[in-house]
Amino acid sequence: MLAAELVTDVERLGALAPEWDALAGACGLPQMSPAWVLAWWRHIAPGHALPRTVAVRDGDDLVGLAPFYAEPGGGRLDYRLPGIEIAGRLAPLARAGREWEVAAAVADALAHAAPRPDALRFEGTPLEGHWLAALRDGWPGPLRPPLRLTQVEGNPLVSLQEGSFDAWLAAKSSNFRGQMRRLRRRFADAGGVSRLATHATLADDAAALTRLHGLRWEGRGHSNLVDLGERFSAFVAELGGALLDEGRFALRVLELDGEPICAQLFVGAGGTFLFVNGGWDERHVALRPSLVCLLDAVEDVFARGARRFDLGVGVQSYKLRFADGNAQLTWGVLMTPGARLPLTAARTAPALVRSRLRDGARRMLSEERVAQLRSARRRLPGGA
Repeated sequence: MLAAELVTDVERLGALAPEWDALAGACGLPQMSPAWVLAWWRHIAPGHALPRTVAVRDGDDLVGLAPFYAEPGGGRLDYRLPGIEIAGRLAPLARAGREWEVAAAVADALAHAAPRPDALRFEGTPLEGHWLAALRDGWPGPLRPPLRLTQVEGNPLVSLQEGSFDAWLAAKSSNFRGQMRRLRRRFADAGGVSRLATHATLADDAAALTRLHGLRWEGRGHSNLVDLGERFSAFVAELGGALLDEGRFALRVLELDGEPICAQLFVGAGGTFLFVNGGWDERHVALRPSLVCLLDAVEDVFARGARRFDLGVGVQSYKLRFADGNAQLTWGVLMTPGARLPLTAARTAPALVRSRLRDGARRMLSEERVAQLRSARRRLPGGA
């Protein structure tokens, strides 16, 4: 029998960090590690958020952890996983082979939590993990929670199965190899420098990342990181302070004449490195700095002994040039049984309508036009 504990205090979460970090590494999810989640709580979390983490033990061993938080407001009490403002692949953690029994223990704890959730809201959750189905099946009582999926996105991956950067590059097409080598030479001939952030440069480099990301999105739609601004810089600086010495944090900066023109953030756990996000100065578009930076990152993660490189949410064409796999992520709502279920279902219906409209728009419009429409929608009263 597994024992589940509902943790409602952020400081108590810190005490779980060593076991929790090992679990995040075993699952290959750096964005669910304690360094990431605790930095999120300190810099990104909404002011009204309530920690509701479920820790699952088999005896003394931590075999599962679901770092939910409660988000009151809007007429529906949602429990969510932290971090979708920054990255996807958000999921509970469980020892391999024990996902379904951990899910049952988590579901039982959440069903008796206070305040009780009206819905479990999943954002950017890996489909292959089956967490939505496992929590639905494990929910206590005679009724299964209704499940509604609102969105599915791709998530390109690089398997790193070749064992070395040179072998990986040799396996790519001659066109890819030729272009990448030309871009590297062009950047070097321009006097460019590619470097990694250190403890001494971390604060300035985190600010450069935020600034360059904002420049990239000017006039192009909406970005959560632009909204976060200095809060994102503080998050990155804390994350780097916790993980740099462990070799699990890489903030790569490209410079010309000492000025940052591109920055990209990567975070690792258990042999997986995640490309979180980046930005670059379009005045230097001829140098294609984002591609040079990403190529340097592939070489770096090979050197760190990584086994998988996660390129993040979205199947943008530049990612697909590097990737050799693609995992699907889902957004969905699990509505808990109870007296409030009809009201929860009514308040979930508009999201389902929007998802159908969004899917239709994506089939007919370019990525840039969809981003512009999304930005315009957010400027309307109520985000209508």
